[in-house]
Amino acid sequence: MPRTNAKEPLIRAARDLFSTKGYDGTGVDEIAESIGIKGPTIYKYFKSKEDLLKAVIDQADAEYIRGMEMTKDLPERINSGAELKEYVLKTLHFTTDNDTAIKMRKLVTMEQYRNSMFADLATMHQLTYIQNTYVPVFKRMMERGQMVAGDAEIIALEFISPITIMIQLMDRHPEKKDEAFKTIETHIDVFIDRFLIRE
Repeated sequence: MPRTNAKEPLIRAARDLFSTKGYDGTGVDEIAESIGIKGPTIYKYFKSKEDLLKAVIDQADAEYIRGMEMTKDLPERINSGAELKEYVLKTLHFTTDNDTAIKMRKLVTMEQYRNSMFADLATMHQLTYIQNTYVPVFKRMMERGQMVAGDAEIIALEFISPITIMIQLMDRHPEKKDEAFKTIETHIDVFIDRFLIRE
């Protein structure tokens, strides 16, 4: 493989190996050799293993934001229970089918008890990031009279918690994906019945 083409393959290889063997359990030489280059070549592209990990995380985050369609105009795009459900199910299919998202969840789950950086990533992706996505959506729906008034942060937490649990279930037991999706759909329908105002 030409050395000039190695950066992206190295990031992918590192992501794949980190997600199966763990960060500490994966050596730089092993990552390089997995794409057919010698270990020292990796330092042409990355200063250190930590620098390579940062590239893995940055690339995964960018892919996640695109796939989850987490744009600033999201609160204006969701104006009904049907639109809320459509958005949630679309993004759920992305996060449960996307290879990068699946592997990053595995990596973060494995490493969160050994490394504070991974613990912070787990909190961000399993709680903060998702909650902060729905809080402005719910606040805007409340302002428009489409949703019952209340504490948008607590309501968002109530909304995302069962969904996050079901994603974790699917990661552990992929054979339960259909069952988990049905549970999530039922949860969304119950949430809409409780919190959204029908015209």
